[in-house]
Amino acid sequence: MKRTRWLFAAAVAVVPVLSASPAAAHVPICEESVNPHGETVPPAGSTTLPGPRGGQNEDGLYAIGSDTGVDVFVVDLGTGTTFGPYPAGTVVKYTQAPGATPSEQKIGSDSGQAGAVEVHIRGQGDMGVRTADSGVVECLVPPPPK
Repeated sequence: MKRTRWLFAAAVAVVPVLSASPAAAHVPICEESVNPHGETVPPAGSTTLPGPRGGQNEDGLYAIGSDTGVDVFVVDLGTGTTFGPYPAGTVVKYTQAPGATPSEQKIGSDSGQAGAVEVHIRGQGDMGVRTADSGVVECLVPPPPK
């Protein structure tokens, strides 16, 4: 009887280990977004070759989210500074400003097109987007012209 109990206890201890598998990470997404003033998606983007100044999105306007709709964070890839969380579908303006202090500023209003962009983020490097349980997806933006 003791041997049976020991085998049962060992089997119960092993079952959770065998059946437990890591949860799939929520995949972060950054898509070029419409410039509310020009009403067009910038021509340089992940669907086209990088623009003449090296960015995926020369205007730095991105709709951010994830494949499952969970909140996402924006990461300054130059310093590692993290901003957010932001709900999926949030439109952000990101400016690469080497040497500047990373910052975020709410922009726009609740009326008209002024609310089309939620926040302006400045970072020293390119923008990254991640979820709470994923790696970072890189969203390239060029530094401003000198």
